[in-house]
Amino acid sequence: MRTWRSIAGLALWRDTAGAAMVEFTLLAPFLLFLGLGVSEFGRFLYQYQLVLDGLRDGARYLARAYDPGDTTDEATAKETKAINLAVTGTIDGTGTARVDDWAAADVTFNVTPVDNSDGSYRGGAFVYTVQASTTFDYVDVGFLDALGLPALSITATHMQRAIGE
Repeated sequence: MRTWRSIAGLALWRDTAGAAMVEFTLLAPFLLFLGLGVSEFGRFLYQYQLVLDGLRDGARYLARAYDPGDTTDEATAKETKAINLAVTGTIDGTGTARVDDWAAADVTFNVTPVDNSDGSYRGGAFVYTVQASTTFDYVDVGFLDALGLPALSITATHMQRAIGE
């Protein structure tokens, strides 16, 4: 013979009202973290692309302005302008940084002579390459810190052949 308690217990287990709410309650934290993680990753990729664009702009500027025989202050000024162009998008450095916490001190340019004695490239015995590099810490919106993950670092390099003016 069935008692009232056993009948109520069976009815409770077979009742589906509210099942979707319980499932959503269990999955909501996972979905929230997944959504925040995707947006943080997208933001990182966007800022990385801004850094690459800046390095390309700066290296292109210096590649056009580079003169291997120039050892004057003008050569230093050209490099400063190229760094400003990379970081802020303006050669005078008056704009805001393309990326949070990216500073002119984080950008370096190296000009390297490449042996061209065999005449593989158009030009003299040496052709020059301009390499722009940077490394700095990525400033996240707090999601990585909340998960206890270490700060990400952005490291990027771009190389151009110096063509002069």
